[in-house]
Amino acid sequence: MTDPAARDVFRLAKAVGVLAIIASAVSQEYASGINFVATQSLSVYPRVEYLVPLAMFVTGFVLLPKVALYMRFSRYMPRAGSAYVWIGRTLTVPVSFVVNFLWWIGLTAAIGVIAFAFGTFLGDAMLSAGLAAGAALLTPMGHIAIGLAAIWTIYWVHTAGVKIYGLLVQILFALVVVSALVIIGYGFLTPASHFVAAASPAAHTPLKAPAASPAPSWGEFLSVCTLFVFAYGGLNAAPTLGGEAVDAERTMPKGIFWAWATAVVLFTTVALAVFTVAPWWALTKLVGAGAAGDATAPGIIGLVAPHAVAVILNLLVAVIVGKALLPQLLATSRTAFAWAEDGVFGARFLHTSAAKTPNAALALVSGIGSAYLIESATVGWSLGVIIRSFSILVVLGVLAIGLLTAKFSARFRNVEWAQQVTAGWGIVAAAIASLIVAAVLVDSVLVVPKTPLVFQPAFQTAIAALVGMGLYWNARRLGERAGRPVLTITSTPPSE
Repeated sequence: MTDPAARDVFRLAKAVGVLAIIASAVSQEYASGINFVATQSLSVYPRVEYLVPLAMFVTGFVLLPKVALYMRFSRYMPRAGSAYVWIGRTLTVPVSFVVNFLWWIGLTAAIGVIAFAFGTFLGDAMLSAGLAAGAALLTPMGHIAIGLAAIWTIYWVHTAGVKIYGLLVQILFALVVVSALVIIGYGFLTPASHFVAAASPAAHTPLKAPAASPAPSWGEFLSVCTLFVFAYGGLNAAPTLGGEAVDAERTMPKGIFWAWATAVVLFTTVALAVFTVAPWWALTKLVGAGAAGDATAPGIIGLVAPHAVAVILNLLVAVIVGKALLPQLLATSRTAFAWAEDGVFGARFLHTSAAKTPNAALALVSGIGSAYLIESATVGWSLGVIIRSFSILVVLGVLAIGLLTAKFSARFRNVEWAQQVTAGWGIVAAAIASLIVAAVLVDSVLVVPKTPLVFQPAFQTAIAALVGMGLYWNARRLGERAGRPVLTITSTPPSE
């Protein structure tokens, strides 16, 4: 428990509870992960066929050992840097920085990509509502203008305080639930024949079930599971609220568990509803015919629902896509704050506003996200979903190694938090299971079909790791010159 006498010295406000933690985790990835990636996975792995909803469920289920690790660490070491702090204290700070930098750079770049996608969804929603102004948002300058407005509006919300963040993310979570219920209702209650008939003109040919098709590939099923780790990425972000949760030692583990359970049920049910109304073979043909927009969750429901419902759903989805910026900025800024606590980033990133939010770190990630937005609008390049999933799995595997190190290394024999975190053999089993899950899923996407070398996960991970190592050793050099040492090995957690 936090010492009441110490509260005044904390730089971060302690203001959010269990519901905000759940909403933050689920809201971070319930956007493109469900509305786009679930159906579009058939374009990369077509032989997964009708097993996509099962892959969504299996992915969530096999991440249960990860949930156990995050709950245990959050119970005894809730901190803003979450996995970065945990790995840094069980292994070494440079190892933790490099590993978490892989995750951070992908998440920070995704701020720009999400802002770009927000303009696309909002423009399409306005056009479906008969508003011609929507076309302006679909131009490069329109994407930049609306994307920058979204990023810096979210920045302003954050600087107003984490309590405002918690309230807003809960409201947006309610919109997620409403959107999901609309998709679930129409998905389960509409005959598939209605979708097939409505989608045939978009495919420029009558859609018919194949007379015969090969059995689903379990190898591709495994690859799709790895792809869907992206959808559960909010489980990595939620613990970054550890420095700002009320009674964090109690609320963080509860929030993480219920976030996982909510995500598994919600994501699986939505995926099952979508594939019930839209057969896998019809979606494959739609994507192949260049009608990918009709093969998304809102596109599918838009073909079978009344026009008014389709317009409302499109607007909801646009807001839902944009709302992902809210937890993205939180997770990336709090990680940068934790790096500054260890001296890896400059002391300026420890600065907090009058509302006790790390405004310098928020400005940093907002600026990087803005740069990626401009690149997305003018060049069209973005980090892939598979890279994000890859980095999440790498963090999980290294964290599991960290827990095992804290359990068996003599260095932690008299360290109180290490004894608490590693107590019992159940958590050791969870760490071993996490290692196996991470290794198997990473191996399934080391090589992505029909993808150039420069875009392969292993290649991009190696490049990002080299950049991370360069940043750390430059921080060490500058720190030594300024008489401000950068941490290398320590078992003492930061204050927040």
